[in-house]
Amino acid sequence: MNFGFFTLPVPPLILFFSVVISLFAGRFLGRGRAHVDNALFTSVFIGLVVARASFALRYLPAYKEDLLKILDLRDRGSDPIPGLIAGACVVSWFLLRRRAVRMPLSAAVVTGALVWSTATVAMDFSRLPENIPAVSLVDVDGSIRPLTIGDGKPTIVNLWATWCRPCQAELPVLADAQASNSGLDIVFVNQGEKPEAVTDYLTSHNIHICNALLDPGLGVARAVSANAYPTTLFYDAKGRLLSVHLGQFSRATFTEAVERFYPGIAAKRAQ
Repeated sequence: MNFGFFTLPVPPLILFFSVVISLFAGRFLGRGRAHVDNALFTSVFIGLVVARASFALRYLPAYKEDLLKILDLRDRGSDPIPGLIAGACVVSWFLLRRRAVRMPLSAAVVTGALVWSTATVAMDFSRLPENIPAVSLVDVDGSIRPLTIGDGKPTIVNLWATWCRPCQAELPVLADAQASNSGLDIVFVNQGEKPEAVTDYLTSHNIHICNALLDPGLGVARAVSANAYPTTLFYDAKGRLLSVHLGQFSRATFTEAVERFYPGIAAKRAQ
């Protein structure tokens, strides 16, 4: 994984390799039959389209300012269950209509599912329970500040840099979220840049954020093993790590994350 534009989140890579292995299994067992490849490609494509469409419909207000952002898949917003159902329906259609590919197609689907589920579980187990790092940082005025605010609210920590294009794209989204979610502490931790660079960037782009901290020594990134930006960490009110998100958030995907990890806060906001 690299920084900035070339950030490669793990879940899409797991899905990609699962599909590739499934294709190899289907081609090997099907002795090169084209129908196996067609069935797998079609089921994956339709499943992904349905998953994205379902998510976009659910969070359509978040895309209203620019509907073309629905086509920007970098935010990885999707509803897995509708997508899986759609993909399963496509596979079932091929199994019913193409008797010759029933065995290789079934084996390929099972192989891909096993690879995906095993890798996903392994990734989850590799994340040991952690607390928010006890790291001292500085604000733009040079005052020493702890990473934790200590007001008993859940905390979201965003690691970013002014030169990182995905960070630039998501920063206005997180700034708006900070202004509209008083029940959350959203902390912006700039990685390795000087105060003037940060303040000049925020001023020139008319971005207003609170809790803007500087981490010149990259201490937070090392503490949480973050090797790419943007990285966003979600903590509960007791400072326990809930999830790590690598890559750019859109307005829709950040809203979905808040609803998933902090349902009580999301419900109050909706009232």
